[in-house]
Amino acid sequence: MKLSTTATYGLRICFLLALSEKTLSLPVLVERTDLSEKYLERILGMLRKGGIVGAKRGAGGGYYLLRPPSSISVSDILNALGGNIVIAECAAGKCDDAYCPNRNLFRKIYGAVDEIVHNTTLEDMIYEYRCDTKQKSLS
Repeated sequence: MKLSTTATYGLRICFLLALSEKTLSLPVLVERTDLSEKYLERILGMLRKGGIVGAKRGAGGGYYLLRPPSSISVSDILNALGGNIVIAECAAGKCDDAYCPNRNLFRKIYGAVDEIVHNTTLEDMIYEYRCDTKQKSLS
């Protein structure tokens, strides 16, 4: 299984918006993600259309989350970005091998990943990030 580049950056953008707890301008997001403005706008457009991110124009404008981080799951973000998880063909039911030893294993793996993606929120990701950061600073 693999996340697309768009999904990876979309998760990062939402994570940054959740961490900031305020509106972030496009130039700030460009700086923090090191992505081109055009690519960022494309991803942000998908997130806006998917009901994850909102935009405010004018002075002090920028992008923000439409809901609290505790109510936005990783699955919500991935779905807004087109469900960008690539799974093995045998797990997707496209395997022609009647004796495929991987089919059931990959289905179990995909099921576990799907459960994690549905049950993990941006708030969970922030908590884990802050715990990891704190742990590293203590070392």
